[in-house]
Amino acid sequence: MIDLSDLPTATLAHVSNYLPAPSRALFAVALNHHDSSLAIIGNHHQWDVLDFGEIEKDLAAKISDDDMRGVLCSIDAINNLKRLRLTNCINITGVGLDPLWGSTIIEQIDLSLVGDHESPMLDPEPLISCAEVLPILGSIIQRGEDCSLEHLVFPKVWRNERNAESDFHAFLTRYNDYYLSSRADICLKCSCNLPGDGHMLQMDGRYHYGTQNFTCYDCKRKYCDECENEDGLYYISACHRCERSYCAHCKTVKYCHYCENDICVDCIDFKQCSQCDDDEHACLDCILADRVGWGGCRNNCCADKIWCNYCVDYRDAVSWCERCQESYCRDCCNSDVYAVEFCDYCEDSLCGQCRVKKCKERSHCERTCEQLSFPVLLEDREKMQTQINELQTQINELENERREQSNEINELKREVKDLT
Repeated sequence: MIDLSDLPTATLAHVSNYLPAPSRALFAVALNHHDSSLAIIGNHHQWDVLDFGEIEKDLAAKISDDDMRGVLCSIDAINNLKRLRLTNCINITGVGLDPLWGSTIIEQIDLSLVGDHESPMLDPEPLISCAEVLPILGSIIQRGEDCSLEHLVFPKVWRNERNAESDFHAFLTRYNDYYLSSRADICLKCSCNLPGDGHMLQMDGRYHYGTQNFTCYDCKRKYCDECENEDGLYYISACHRCERSYCAHCKTVKYCHYCENDICVDCIDFKQCSQCDDDEHACLDCILADRVGWGGCRNNCCADKIWCNYCVDYRDAVSWCERCQESYCRDCCNSDVYAVEFCDYCEDSLCGQCRVKKCKERSHCERTCEQLSFPVLLEDREKMQTQINELQTQINELENERREQSNEINELKREVKDLT
């Protein structure tokens, strides 16, 4: 059996360059050979970001605390690592994070264990422990002015309930009162002072307990919750779905008028009412849950349109055929074939095709329905004549091909006769 550590270090370094950063670090730890590991890790100063979301989810889930400790030690994390994301590392308790003890350069630690735009709710609950992790975080913020930490993201399982007597709540209070408030951050838009507690201890409609607001998850810029950009969007908003805050420069967060939540568009699709001029945005969850009118034409010409309930009920954005029970948007109703019209005599609201069927069944009122059906019949006749003309053209082309082939066959016969 070949021992990988016996391979030339240059070969190992070259091969490892094709691996994501976490895989490269895990590879170096697995070799357990000083020279080979150094060759794989390379320049320690390149390890300022470590995101386990770059590797397969199943592999990240298998990482143990010993693996985590080995990775952080191999990259000299205390002197290099600025951003750590434990994406999908659901089987660590956190004790393996101790190489970060007292770090003065780390800027962001994401302990949520989920990837970008994923719900923080995990089932079953992960193993990560407050008892193991909070002392490590405490050692970092104890460095005071020397500490570079700007953003913390905690696991949802820690934030599920607000308990003023818990160790987690005590740490949040300490983080708020003795660290965040001492930094005196200001809004980059209006230059006002931001609340020192970052609303981490609040729990109302717009904020989530234990989350650090006013700080963008991506760029870590800070804004207050009052400033808006030229599009009327808040400069900073907390997404209800992934429970992370984003500034308007990094992510677009929209307000759903039906569930009344701010949700970033990367978490879920949004659509806007196709009929009214109001800024009525609806998230896909509300559309699928029938909280907002849904438009889909029978001829599938406008399946991408939606209509708010007001437009459906009061602005006649959609017409409904009583016979086929299909709906048609206003654009489609400009066509005679799909137009849903009301007959004053028999009081039926039918689309053009259903009214023609009714006439053929002789169940129509004599004049009015026939008059309403005439444009549809005329359009059908024109379509049929077009199809007949196209078929006749194809027949003529096939006949010409047949004549040419017949002439070629006759010519070949004459050549064969001359040869014999």
